[in-house]
Amino acid sequence: MKHKNFWIYGIVVFTILGLGGAIAFGIIPLENLPSQFYGALVGTVITAIITILLLQGQTQTEENKERNVKVFEKKSDVFNNFIEQLWKVWEDRSVSLEELNELLKLVSKDIIPYAQPESSSIILSELNKIADKANPNESDSSDSNVTKQIQQSIFTIINVLSKEIGLGGEIKDDISHELDALEGKILPYLNKKNYINQIKELVKSKSMGALTEFEEDSDNILWWKIGKNTGVWLRVGDSYKNGIVYITFWSEFYGNREYLEYRYAVRGEWKDWLKNNYKDEKGVLLNFNDLRNGNLITNNKIEELTDKIVEFCNNAEIDKQTISEIIEKVTKINENTAK
Repeated sequence: MKHKNFWIYGIVVFTILGLGGAIAFGIIPLENLPSQFYGALVGTVITAIITILLLQGQTQTEENKERNVKVFEKKSDVFNNFIEQLWKVWEDRSVSLEELNELLKLVSKDIIPYAQPESSSIILSELNKIADKANPNESDSSDSNVTKQIQQSIFTIINVLSKEIGLGGEIKDDISHELDALEGKILPYLNKKNYINQIKELVKSKSMGALTEFEEDSDNILWWKIGKNTGVWLRVGDSYKNGIVYITFWSEFYGNREYLEYRYAVRGEWKDWLKNNYKDEKGVLLNFNDLRNGNLITNNKIEELTDKIVEFCNNAEIDKQTISEIIEKVTKINENTAK
């Protein structure tokens, strides 16, 4: 308003100075001053009114434009953030109710205030469909039909948000098919990585920290070191890639000859294995080739394998001795020999 007043004052001052100059230079004779003065004054008022109206319209347009730009920038930020969070949830190809609850918070806080009511309704509907496929803990990623339905709901949500901010992109059927084909090549690797990480973390927690140092070799055999500088490892995997899970204690033959009396064999490829290995001949545990190839495995199978690993480490005996007792015995012998 101050800027508008400056314009008005400027016009009035300009008019007065103009009239004074016209009189001074004789452009307007004094005898004609009253009529010409009133005419000029009326013209000034009309000009001032028109100027004010134009300024008001221009100012309002600029304010609306500025506000719309800020709203759009905020809308784009929150929508893109929601899409990013959606993909993070879907990264492991399973959705828990806890994760859905976090998404619902974002919808209430960021999506509904900015999206069209129709868009918000579609998004909530698709989240409800996802919730129907999620059990109290986590959706079963071993069921491909379930994962496909969840993925379709995610694609629908992304399409709605993209249209809202005018991105122009849309995940149509042909794009969806290409994504599925590409995912089919990548997903096994991600599955394997995820499963092995689950096994590693579960074994670490269930063994109360006794099995912490972990390695995975080129055949995806899983290894945990037992103790410090003992030369003994717990080996979990198959042989000849036949899928049958073996769990055994392992110690490199030439570097750890003190374990000779506890070895499965004194020559050949089994000489590094210690006695009393567990072989899953009945197929109770998971098929190790499913783990190696990244095929879908249920959470129950992961739990069963980790429970068996920890149970074997704690309770398996060789010549009526646990592995802890054997390591303690060998360590004392080595110490006495060193003395």
